[in-house]
Amino acid sequence: MLKPKFCKNSNSQLAFSQLRIKSAFGKKVRGYIVFIADFFAALLRYFIYRTLYILKFAASLLKESVFLVSNIKNFFVGRLIWSRGKLGRPIANLLVIALALSVFLTGGVFQSKFVSAENVEAEFISGSNDIIPEPVLARTETPPDRMREDYIEYFAQSGENLSSIGQKFGVTVESIRYANELVSLDYLKIGQRLLIPPVSGVIHTVKSGDSISSLAEKYAVSTQAIVDFNYLDGPPFNLSVSQKIIIPGAKIPPPAPAPTYGPDSYGYVPYAQVGVKGTGQFIWPARYRVITQYFSWYHPAIDIAKYPSPIYAADAGTVIRAGWWANGYGFAVQIDHGNGYVTTYAHMSVIEVSVGEEVDRGDILGQMGSTGRSTGPHVHFTVQFNGRFLDPLSVL
Repeated sequence: MLKPKFCKNSNSQLAFSQLRIKSAFGKKVRGYIVFIADFFAALLRYFIYRTLYILKFAASLLKESVFLVSNIKNFFVGRLIWSRGKLGRPIANLLVIALALSVFLTGGVFQSKFVSAENVEAEFISGSNDIIPEPVLARTETPPDRMREDYIEYFAQSGENLSSIGQKFGVTVESIRYANELVSLDYLKIGQRLLIPPVSGVIHTVKSGDSISSLAEKYAVSTQAIVDFNYLDGPPFNLSVSQKIIIPGAKIPPPAPAPTYGPDSYGYVPYAQVGVKGTGQFIWPARYRVITQYFSWYHPAIDIAKYPSPIYAADAGTVIRAGWWANGYGFAVQIDHGNGYVTTYAHMSVIEVSVGEEVDRGDILGQMGSTGRSTGPHVHFTVQFNGRFLDPLSVL
């Protein structure tokens, strides 16, 4: 059965009208999309154009700046060359002034801090009478590197010598040697007392007849240096006998020559009246036990070789001779041990002790050598008891 025609036509018209509405809406949406896309594309092209323009302008400005700086440099160089250096000092002064002004005007800006208010609630303070001031004590401290004004006592430590002590206190080795009347510059005893001057120079003990001018002439320094360092009042600058005066920068006098002993010294012993008493137990007087000649009636000693070696005190005692012995021994040291024993150490190259010095067993007396009547480095070691020579091997 066929449907009526009017129904078929009615449905067709309705579908067609709906299609037309949908087609118009989509077209309008597409138009908006195209417009927005065109807008962003134009905006992107604008930004690219402006960026390229700015970069081009910056490059041009940089080029012009370099050209300007070069022209300014060439101008000043030309003026300096043509003026033959006359403008150098004014330009340098101008630059220094400009730099100082820039630091003065802008330096505080970068270093300053903003002041901020801080509210404090005073819960317990009601008036100025409630404030208890804190006592402030002023204390003055002496800088550790301040120059001393007086000499000090120092006791040598293990492993030290005059050079290391001089570096420690900032004075020369010769100044320490002269202040302590040392014979040698190389060896010290542990615990040995030393006077250390405050500066390189001399500690002079005033004697009768000394004056500022005579001391200045003796030590080749100015009188003003002596007066200033010792805070002497005057003029006149009076000195007292036995007063100790520091002579800064003094020319150190050469050490006194070692005593010289004649041939009669070999038979005569100047015993010490007072001094240290030995133990009677003797140690080997050298580092090595190498004997090159033994005791005999014509050689009342033993010769100990193996060079180099320090020479050690065989026992405690008092030095009664230290110097040059003519006709044989050369540089030698003789020790009275205070118990009838006397030992002698001959042919030394260096003597490290002086007459009257008290030594302990094992203290260094000097260095092995070959002075005097000697054919090679060794120590000629003798032992006497109540004036009679003994074979040293009998007591070692």
